[in-house]
Amino acid sequence: MSRLVLAAAVAVSASACAVTPEPVTVEQRLAQARDDRSRLFADQEPVTGPITLAEAMARAIKYNLDSRQALMEEVLQARQLDVTSYDMLPRLAASAGYLTRAPSNESLSRNTITNFRSIDPAISQDDNRFVADLGLTWNVLDFGVSYYQAKQQSDRVLIAHERRRRLINSIIQQVRGSYWLAVSSERILVEIEPLLAEARQALADAQQVEEERLRPPLEALRYQKALLEIIRQLEMVQQDLSIAKAQLAALMNVPLGQSFTLALPEGFKQDIPQIDIPIERMETAALLNRPEMREEQYQSRINAQEVRKAMLRMLPGINLNTSLNFDSNSYLVNNAWAEAGARLTLNLFNVFTGPANIAAAEAQVEAGEFRRLALSMATLTQVHVAVQQYKRTRTGFEQARLMETIEQRINENIQQAATADAESSLERIRAGAQAITAKLARDRAYAELQNAVSSLYVSLGLDPVPETVDSHDIKGLTAGLTPLVADWMAGRIRLDMLPAEEAVPADLPAAEAPEQAMPEPVAPHTGGVPVAAAPSDPSIAGPSS
Repeated sequence: MSRLVLAAAVAVSASACAVTPEPVTVEQRLAQARDDRSRLFADQEPVTGPITLAEAMARAIKYNLDSRQALMEEVLQARQLDVTSYDMLPRLAASAGYLTRAPSNESLSRNTITNFRSIDPAISQDDNRFVADLGLTWNVLDFGVSYYQAKQQSDRVLIAHERRRRLINSIIQQVRGSYWLAVSSERILVEIEPLLAEARQALADAQQVEEERLRPPLEALRYQKALLEIIRQLEMVQQDLSIAKAQLAALMNVPLGQSFTLALPEGFKQDIPQIDIPIERMETAALLNRPEMREEQYQSRINAQEVRKAMLRMLPGINLNTSLNFDSNSYLVNNAWAEAGARLTLNLFNVFTGPANIAAAEAQVEAGEFRRLALSMATLTQVHVAVQQYKRTRTGFEQARLMETIEQRINENIQQAATADAESSLERIRAGAQAITAKLARDRAYAELQNAVSSLYVSLGLDPVPETVDSHDIKGLTAGLTPLVADWMAGRIRLDMLPAEEAVPADLPAAEAPEQAMPEPVAPHTGGVPVAAAPSDPSIAGPSS
């Protein structure tokens, strides 16, 4: 019977410890989705007016979800440093409890001289006791290991900061390109609508002419085909421009359905940033400022600390302990007492495993050195690629601007010479569409140029955020970013971290520039589609909303 009871108890215990998978219900997923949507745009300052480029950058820095995630990762590493620092403290443990036993702790004794064994048992401990102790233990070896771990964690905090810098640079680069495309969409969409309406009306008139057989069928069909191609081209341009504003809204974390306007620059001046900095100076600035290079330097320090930890673990550990104790046993003469001691411990297997651990840590240091060298070469390559991209897009914009001027003059001449016949109407619509297309190509070439300039700044590791701002709200961030945006738009770059003997004025006139200054662009540019920016790091993906 007792066996049956025992088996039943075991079965009940086993069933109580069993855990079955519980999938998330539809109601729970729906509640989570609603909560996420409500939190996506919570606690954000509303858009109250036209958004400038500086404000767009400020909103992206503060509200972009990828940027906020990087900030939380940095905060997490800082909190982890606090936790790691506590590991260096000695262990202070307090314990107290009540002990009881039955039957009593009785014992017999034997005289070692006479070999006489006592007959009556003796008691030296109460059946019910209260015990307590407060002990302080400190292992010198563990302290040393914890010290190096804390130093490694402090470097990880700095690595998290550099990764956030890199992400912000990437976000700002995308904001600059999307902003100029969105500005172009606001300008050109206003011109597309009336021309598109005119083309659709001309198509309807042409279809009526065909039905009434006022023109030869083949001529009427070719006329309609030409109009349809113009309409399709204008509609595709209209759709592409509408996407640019949605991309900018996602980068600023503005609700995608919310309408906002952009503050067009005065006269929509499309100045070309003139960057005249010696390439050697750019290379040095990139090696000094790039977040990836700084991250590798911090990682090298972490690897060096790992070697010291491996060496330290081979040493014997010294345990220092002291405690205050209490026992309510009435048979004790001293119910309260203090203890202190020291103990030397050594894991003999460390004699065999220690050298292997040290060798592995040293190999990690050496691998880090080669990784940093490879990253240095990649950084220098990215600087040169960014420079060539800047020169190519500058040439492309100059050509697109000249082409737009020619198309506008052609359109003006055709509009003035147009008559009321159908053929003149087609030529007038075609000329208007080509003028708009040329204007769009010019604006895209300018957005591409701005993207190339931003890519060059990213390759140099320049921070888009000023060191200090008056406040961290949108107004304060915008005020702090405005002069920086103006300097970058004009090509004024300050590389203040370089040694004084390498300093070259950033705004030096081209005629007085050193021989190492960038030559004038020679590669022609024929495309109107923005090209990809020079990569800052293949390991990081571009931020989403």
